[in-house]
Amino acid sequence: GCSKQVNQKAGETDVAQGHSLEHTVAEGETLRRIADNYYGDPELAVLIATRNGISDPDRIVPGSVLILDFDDSQWQGANQRSTALQAYNKGVDLMAQDRLAEAEKQFRLALGTAPDLQSASYNLALVLSRRGKNSEALVLLEKLTTANPEAVDFHFAQGHCLFQLTRFSEAATQFETALTLESNHKRAVFGLARSLQEDGQKQK
Repeated sequence: GCSKQVNQKAGETDVAQGHSLEHTVAEGETLRRIADNYYGDPELAVLIATRNGISDPDRIVPGSVLILDFDDSQWQGANQRSTALQAYNKGVDLMAQDRLAEAEKQFRLALGTAPDLQSASYNLALVLSRRGKNSEALVLLEKLTTANPEAVDFHFAQGHCLFQLTRFSEAATQFETALTLESNHKRAVFGLARSLQEDGQKQK
């Protein structure tokens, strides 16, 4: 569960009623993540799939270009998120270079423009955790896991923060949730074992 850069190439083109832009799929992206980034609603992944003739929304190819359509009411929000994604992408690059204070600033800037940009909240939480600010990271991750109970990465990151805060039994619960969602998540297996060990329990 690492940072995901949104590789966006936004160029407005006219559509019959509204606006559209192009998005180049980055490695590790999902249609749900793209829908969340541009529309603020992961459920609109179905519309993106239909518009682009994608029969299996779980299989999108990195490097492929998607057309995203917006009506007038969605366009302002899409423009805000597009602006926020520029700061977000800078943050991802800085994070990869281990320039965490600068990355934190860019993710906060992205969230200032588009507060509902979950990718920015998630990556901000990762940066805060890496900077030892686990209590602040935990607040963000609790909101993310509540809003996205099926997101394995969010549960894993929350477990990691709880472990760093020595709240081992709560960490174990988050790692168990991650494993329920993805049984072969190796880091969650390791995190769960460490949490149970630190909590003084026998391994299950």
